[in-house]
Parts: sequence; structure tokens; C-alpha cells
Amino acid sequence: MRKDKGKNDVIPEMMIAQLLFRDKPKSAPVETVRAALEKRVGDIGNSPYYESSAESRTDMIMLPVPKYKVILQDAPDGMPPMACFLGPVEFSAEKIDELKRSQFWDVNDGNELVNSCKWCVAVHGMLSPGLNYKEQAELLLAQVGAALECYPECCAVYIDRTGKLTLPEYFFEGEEMDLTSRFIRLYVNARFFRITDTDDMVVDTLGFNSFLGADVQMHFHGINPDNAVNYIYNIASYQFENEFPIKSGETVDSIDDNGNIQWEPQWVTQYENSLIEPVRTVLDINCGEFASQRE
Repeated sequence: MRKDKGKNDVIPEMMIAQLLFRDKPKSAPVETVRAALEKRVGDIGNSPYYESSAESRTDMIMLPVPKYKVILQDAPDGMPPMACFLGPVEFSAEKIDELKRSQFWDVNDGNELVNSCKWCVAVHGMLSPGLNYKEQAELLLAQVGAALECYPECCAVYIDRTGKLTLPEYFFEGEEMDLTSRFIRLYVNARFFRITDTDDMVVDTLGFNSFLGADVQMHFHGINPDNAVNYIYNIASYQFENEFPIKSGETVDSIDDNGNIQWEPQWVTQYENSLIEPVRTVLDINCGEFASQRE
């Protein structure tokens, strides 16, 4: 594949994951969380942990992760991000809009599942947007793995920013995979839309915009949607793994009728604004004879 980094006009945000529960779970002890996290990020040293004050709405465990360093103006030698684990809070599935609900592809009866969940435990990394995007991904994966170990009664993991819903067993099945595959399984959602009153379809990814990377998009007809989704996942994986090397105007391999990658024809790429909300920079793939015309 040949190859300008996509850029977004937004500020990077913390990656947040929510563990969902039907019943209120008991808060995991600090030392249990610490031990589970150290299995994944190594010794966090003798630095103290921090908990929120009694006046806060929820308890929060904060653990420094010295494996990573965030360079700040007043900390030129770097300081570790804090792995934050919030205590159980009430969860309202009513806040999940219909657009997100229509894209629960990895969980059968996803709507019923989220509707049955009334509690959540959220994890995120304080200062993590200052890390390299792969380090951000590593930290989030470590936190989710640690939290699932501490809360075995979790029903699902939900990423509100991308609408990605996954089951704990799906997360654990991917633990031996490479970083790119594990992060995409947890965080990046490949979405599918049919355009009303036409044969046109759109597939896109949502998730890379969290760290100012470009998502992937294809507007098409005449291609099996499952093949199209697998294809953009492959392109997205390539981008993530290789520091987003594809440049506007360069080409990528296409797929045949069975969804297999083929050298010819080559499909032209271009960075542009997404067709589907949220508006963000995407790497759009013009799929030749299968490309849909735009007004």
C-alpha cells in the first residue's frame, strides 16, 4: 500500500471505557485493582495511590503508571499518567441515541443488553492524551483488562465515544493478539449505513479521531456490505500499525467479489470530512466502478 497523515481540527480527548452491570457491583479494593493493573503494566513503584474525597459523587482510584511518561512544560523530564478507576455509578441506557444503537454489530441483542444494565464502572487515563497514540491504546487496554478481572460480573464494555459494545469474553479472547487488533476490537467501531431511497451504502470507522488520527470511509454500491466492513477494518489496521502513512491521492489495494485483497484495480484515497456524524477527518476510498456519486 502506498501512502499524508490525516489531520483533524479537534482536540484529542481521553479514551474512556465503561463496564456495564445489571446490579450494583461492590467497589473493588484498591490493592486488588493495583495488583490487577501491575500484571499488565509492570511495577508501579512506591508512588502513592489516590482516592477522591468523601464529598465526591463517586470513589475513584488513581494509580500512577511509570511505564509511560507525559512531557509537560513544567515537567520536561516527563511524569506518569494516572490510571483512573471510578467506583460504581448509575447508568442510564436512555442516553444512548438511536444512531449508536443501530451499530451494535459485535453483540447479539445489544439493545436489550444495554437496556438491562443499570450500573457502570468507568476507566480512563488522566494525562493520557499527552502520550503517543499507541501508548494511549496500551494503557486503556491494560485498564479494561484489570477492571474486568476485578469485576467479573461485568456484562459488557461500552465505549460511548464510538458506540462500540463488546462482551468481556470477546475482550479476553483477543488478549493474545497484537496491539492493533486488540485496540480495534475494544474501541474502534466499523459502522454501516444504507442511504435512503438509493442503492448506496456507507461504511466508516469511528475511533481514531479520539487521538487525531483519520478514520476510514467508503461510499459505494454493488459490494457485499460484510466484505466492505472487513476491508475498511483492514485499511484502518494498516493505518494504525504504521503511523498513518497513506497520503491523499495515493492508492490502496482493492477487493474482489469474495472480499479478498487484490492488486488490481488500485483504489484512490483522499482525506476529507466524513459523510456521517460526527464530522471528522476520514481517509475516503474511491472504489472505482463501485463508488457512489455525490451531489
